[in-house]
Amino acid sequence: MDKKRIFAAVLSGTAALLFIIYSDWPAQHTHAESAQIAVRPTAKAGIQVMSVTAAAQSESVKPHLQAQSGSEAATEQKKIRLPVDMSEQFALISSAYASELVYPPYSRPLSAQDTQWLEPNRYLPVQAPVMDGNHTASLTLNSFRHFYPDPVQLTVQSSLPIESVSVELIDVNTHQTLAAEQSLGNKILIEPDESWPSEIRARANIHFATGSDILTADFRYYVPVAEVVAVAKPASDRADVNIPVTLSVKRDGIYRVRANLYTVSGKPVAVLSTRQTLSTGEHTITLKAHNSVLSGAHDYELRTFQIEKMSGFPGEQAEYGISQKPIWSLGTIEASLLSDEPYTPSPEEQQRMQFLQSAASD
Repeated sequence: MDKKRIFAAVLSGTAALLFIIYSDWPAQHTHAESAQIAVRPTAKAGIQVMSVTAAAQSESVKPHLQAQSGSEAATEQKKIRLPVDMSEQFALISSAYASELVYPPYSRPLSAQDTQWLEPNRYLPVQAPVMDGNHTASLTLNSFRHFYPDPVQLTVQSSLPIESVSVELIDVNTHQTLAAEQSLGNKILIEPDESWPSEIRARANIHFATGSDILTADFRYYVPVAEVVAVAKPASDRADVNIPVTLSVKRDGIYRVRANLYTVSGKPVAVLSTRQTLSTGEHTITLKAHNSVLSGAHDYELRTFQIEKMSGFPGEQAEYGISQKPIWSLGTIEASLLSDEPYTPSPEEQQRMQFLQSAASD
C-alpha cells in the first residue's frame, strides 16, 4: 500500500468515526426529512425563483479492518505516520467526545439556545420575491408535521397588502389535488382527510391589488400511530430519575420517544429519550433523567413529546405519534436523593474514546 492510499484510508476512517460518534445524539427534527420551498414564477418570463432549505440524515458507517500477518502489520506500522495537524485534530475531537461522555445518550442537557430541540416541529418559512422581485412574501404553516384530525392552517405574510388567497394541497408523489380552499385576507384553514398521504405541497395563489403571484410550501401529515396517554410520578433509581410514560400503540414497530424536561418556571433542563420495540396495545416505557443534568430540588414537567415509529427497512417511511396533553406535571424532584455516581460509558463508547486518544498520541 503506497502513502497516498494509506492517507486516504486514514481520512475515510476518520469520517466514518465521526458519523458513529454523532449518531448517538438524538436526530434533529427531528425535521430530518423536512423541506420548505418557496417558488415564484415571474409574471413576464415564467422563470421560477426557488429558495429551498432542507435537512438530511446521515447513516452511520462502521470502519472495516482487514486482518494482516504479523510481518505485514509491522511493515505497515512503520509506514503509517499521521501528519502533525491530523494528530492535533484527533486531540480536539478526543477532548470534545470526552466532554460528551459526561452525559448518557438518554439524558442530554438543554439550554434556551437549543431551539432545534425546544421547537422540533416548528415550521420555518422562506421569504421569496414576488411581483417582479420588488417585494417579498412567505407562506407559513402552524407546524411542519400535522396530525389527523387537526386542520391545516396557512398564513401568507407580505410587504404588500393581500386581497385574497386560494390554496391547493397537492400529493407530492402523484401530483393529485387533495383539497382546495380560498379566502379573503391572508389566512386559510383546510379540514383534512384521513386518507391523505404524508408528503403534501401547499400551492398558494396570492392576489394583491397590483397583480398575483404563487408560493409553495411542503409539509407532512400523519394519522397518529401512537399516543402518550399517561405520565406517572417519577422515582429515584441510583443516579437516575425514572419517569414512567404510558403509550397507546396502534401499529407494531420500533419506537423512539423523546421529551423535554423543564422546570415549572419554564427553564429547559434536558432532552430525555428511549427506544423500544412495541406491539399494538398499551405499554409503559421509562424516560430517565441522570443526576448530571439535575440540581437542587425543583418542580418539573415534561413537554414537547416526539414519538417516532422508526423505519424498519429501506424504503419504509417513519411514522409519528402525539401526546394527549402538551405538558405533563411531574412534581418535585430532589437531586440530593440520587447517588452521585457518574455515567459509565458503554463498551462501544469507550472503544471510540480509546481510538481517538490513540490517534491523537501517534
